[in-house]
Amino acid sequence: METIIYIFLTISYICIFIWDVMISRKDGLFKVTNLLLLVIFGLIYDNFIIALGKYIGEGHLLETLSTLRYWFHALFTPTLILFAWAICLHLGLRWAKKTYWKILFFTLTIGLISYELLASIRGLQLEPKWEQGVLTYQNVQSSNPIMVIIITIVLALIGFLLLRKFHFPWLFVGVLLMVVGSLLNMWIKFSPMMNLFELLLIVSLLLTKRFQVQFNN
Repeated sequence: METIIYIFLTISYICIFIWDVMISRKDGLFKVTNLLLLVIFGLIYDNFIIALGKYIGEGHLLETLSTLRYWFHALFTPTLILFAWAICLHLGLRWAKKTYWKILFFTLTIGLISYELLASIRGLQLEPKWEQGVLTYQNVQSSNPIMVIIITIVLALIGFLLLRKFHFPWLFVGVLLMVVGSLLNMWIKFSPMMNLFELLLIVSLLLTKRFQVQFNN
């Protein structure tokens, strides 16, 4: 059952990636908002490797493929900070045009990437883990949620701003659902749960990007 869910998630992200490419072609490919494509690509890879884990089996190959999952997470996920700033910039919000905020968002993004590389990637040690019929390689050390917390706060603030300024609710709703999923995950032991809520967040981000493109056109 869980493997089927991860296959569903992989296919869903591929469809979302194609949708994002179509939106990006209308708005221009060389824009900061297109960093979302990197995040989606990382999630395609992440769920695909998890889905194939038990078929590949324990060993060096799956461990190597799983190591890339952690690299993509560390390098791509913090760019959501820049994505959030760029959305505000293209929507014409004055504060986003100021150099101070631009430097702050870029610095925060680079800082989070650097932190993840030092805290999670350096000295990364993976071990096989079977959970509900799914085989993955997971970090021996418990992960630090600082990056996720900061990104969640930034997206929530931008989502609330868009709700007040433009009556656009979906980014804020997506973040709230992600928070609810995190709380449920503490009580319900179902390995794909966070991945499913993560999918809803990505959909809300893409809806936000589409809103920005439509607003500019």
